[in-house]
Amino acid sequence: MASDHVTSLSPHDGDSRSELVDTIIIYDISENSLRTRVAKVLMDYGCIRIQESAFYGIMNHNTREKLRLRLEKMMHAREGNIQFYPLCSKCFSLKESIGEIYEIKEEDVTVL
Repeated sequence: MASDHVTSLSPHDGDSRSELVDTIIIYDISENSLRTRVAKVLMDYGCIRIQESAFYGIMNHNTREKLRLRLEKMMHAREGNIQFYPLCSKCFSLKESIGEIYEIKEEDVTVL
């Protein structure tokens, strides 16, 4: 799915903080209960699972920052990491996959 809703992330092209951006969130967390809670928070923010420890969402900078802060509090002094990868529409449209993948459908994604 190519995202047509983001034209640019340049600060010179309007308020980039309000633009919706395709975002990949991945994590490596060994503690089962924490990993489950992190996945639930990501789903609460409208993200969908694309791999066991990877989620996809469409969000603006402010929503992404709120999510990051919430997850940071959950991770406090615990082993593991969570990484956010905001991608412009052009970069996201260049993604390639091998093997079975979760298909990202427009109706599966909640825009925040």
